[in-house]
Amino acid sequence: MKFSYYNLYMLFIGLFTLAGLFSCEDVIDVDLDKGESTIVIDAEILWQRGTEGSLQTITISRMTDYYNQVVPKVTGAQVYVENAQGERFEFQDVGLGVYQCSDFLPELNMQYKLFVSAYDQIYTASEVLMPVPEIIDVVQSIEQDFSGEDVIEVQFSFQDPSEEENYYLSDFDTNILFYPEYELNDDEFFNGNLIKNEFSDEDLKPGDTVKITHRGISEQFYNYMNLILESTSANPFATPPANIRGNILNENDKGDYALGYFRLSQSDVRTHIVE
Repeated sequence: MKFSYYNLYMLFIGLFTLAGLFSCEDVIDVDLDKGESTIVIDAEILWQRGTEGSLQTITISRMTDYYNQVVPKVTGAQVYVENAQGERFEFQDVGLGVYQCSDFLPELNMQYKLFVSAYDQIYTASEVLMPVPEIIDVVQSIEQDFSGEDVIEVQFSFQDPSEEENYYLSDFDTNILFYPEYELNDDEFFNGNLIKNEFSDEDLKPGDTVKITHRGISEQFYNYMNLILESTSANPFATPPANIRGNILNENDKGDYALGYFRLSQSDVRTHIVE
C-alpha cells in the first residue's frame, strides 16, 4: 500500500472531523407534524395464467407519524368487488388488515368496482381487468455494466399485440434485493413487435433465484406508477407523496381520499435459477 503526503493530509482531516463529531453531545429534537392518518388501500387483483384466480387479497392500513414504527392495520372494514354484470365478491377480514376472497371470478376486459366501508366512510374505485401476453422465453447472458465489469443479465421477451395500445408492469424479485425491481413498458414505439425486458445486478451469482411477474395494466395505472417510481427512486414501498393520488375516492368527502390504487391484471410468472 502506497502512503503519500496527500494520504497523510486526508488522515489528519479525517481525525479532526471525527473529533468534532464526538465532541458534539447536544441532542436536537425535531418537532415533526403528525399529519392526518390517511387510509391506505392496496387492492391488486392479480390473475396468474394457468390458475383460476379465485383467491385474491386486499390489504388496508393507515398512515402513521414519523416516530411510530408500527403501521396501523385496519380491521372490521366491509370490502367487496362487483363486476359489470352485478356479481359481488366479498372479501373477508382475516386479521392484521388483510381481506381475502376465495371465489373471485376473473374475466379479461371486464370492468370491476371496489367498495370499502371503514370508519363511517365509503371508498370506491373502478378499473378493467387487463390481459397480458405470455412470456415467450427467459435467457441468461453475461453483459458489461457501465464500469466495464462483467455482470449476469436475465432477460425475458413477449410479443406485443398489434393495432392496440398496451401497457405493462413487470417486476424482478430476487433474494439479493430488499424489494423487487420494477419496469414499466408501453408499446408506443414497439406496437406489434417483440419486447424484451432485462435485469442485472453486480451481486447476482449462480444459484440465485429471479422471479419474474409480468402484468398487463391500464393506461391510468401506468401513469400513476410512473409518477410513483420516479418520485421514490423506483422503490414502490416508500411512502408515496401526498400529491400523487390514486383512483380510490371517498364517496362521503371528495376532499378526503385513500392512498393506493385499485388495479386488475392478468399476469405471467416465470422463475429463473441463475446458472
